[in-house]
Amino acid sequence: MREDIGRLAEGCKADIVAVDLECPEMLPARDPLRSLIFHAADRAVSEVWVNGRQLVAAGEVTILDTVGAGQTLAEAQAAMMRTAPGRDYKQRSADEITPLSLPMGS
Repeated sequence: MREDIGRLAEGCKADIVAVDLECPEMLPARDPLRSLIFHAADRAVSEVWVNGRQLVAAGEVTILDTVGAGQTLAEAQAAMMRTAPGRDYKQRSADEITPLSLPMGS
């Protein structure tokens, strides 16, 4: 019912995902959709365009500062760990509530 969606043409809105069929998780490519959904996921996505704007190029997200996002996440985690005892009914540290899977060297 709209002329600007549902087709690839100038002036139309388009969302496109290009998948690398040679990605190891996509092989063998007998059923590419099943391989993408159950095995490869984002590892096989090579390009993404949304409304004419490229968001993923050569498998890398182009609109996110991943280093900055990682730093923000690390800061938020450190704050959570510092304040965990005040939110726990037994006043346990974050390490006591969720111990590490593997011991850290000293």
